[in-house]
Amino acid sequence: MGAAILQEFLNNKEMSILGFQEVRITEELAKKHYQEHDGKPFFPWLVKSIRSAPVLAMIVQGNIQAIRSFLGATFVQKADPNSVRGKYGIWGGVNSVHASDSPATGARELELWKDFTKLQKDPKAIDKINAYIKKWIKYKKDSTVQLRQLCKMLSENHNLKDETNRKLIPLLKDDCPHVDDQTIRNFADVIVENVLL
Repeated sequence: MGAAILQEFLNNKEMSILGFQEVRITEELAKKHYQEHDGKPFFPWLVKSIRSAPVLAMIVQGNIQAIRSFLGATFVQKADPNSVRGKYGIWGGVNSVHASDSPATGARELELWKDFTKLQKDPKAIDKINAYIKKWIKYKKDSTVQLRQLCKMLSENHNLKDETNRKLIPLLKDDCPHVDDQTIRNFADVIVENVLL
């Protein structure tokens, strides 16, 4: 799914990609990244979510509102079906992408990510993205519809928590056969927790 999302960014000529890096997020970075939500009931889930799998971090330049429109509404069920979240998001806040909501937030996040990762402006960013896409595009399985159906059933009947989790795992594994089993289980847990929030 990551390769398909990156391809969407490359196809959008209204923005420029200035940096790219695949990273694992530390708990400290996750908490600082989402600091404005600290103390809210969903804050622990946000921290767990961003740490559940590697993140494809990018520095994207362009009109913030145009970028946010391209990504779609934060909650998947409200996202335009043609937006990135509408196409690739799974449920609620499991929406596949994050974007800064203002220039000030963008500047703060960029400095934060520079401090904790090696993300920085890189003239070879597009080449790195193309290499990532080439490496993973062969996995064309897309279980988004089935994943959403499972989430909908769970939202309607919370007693299906364990069954939903068991059914999510093989679907996620089919979509991401290169990902280790623990990461798949972590991501399944994140999805279930989001539905139950």
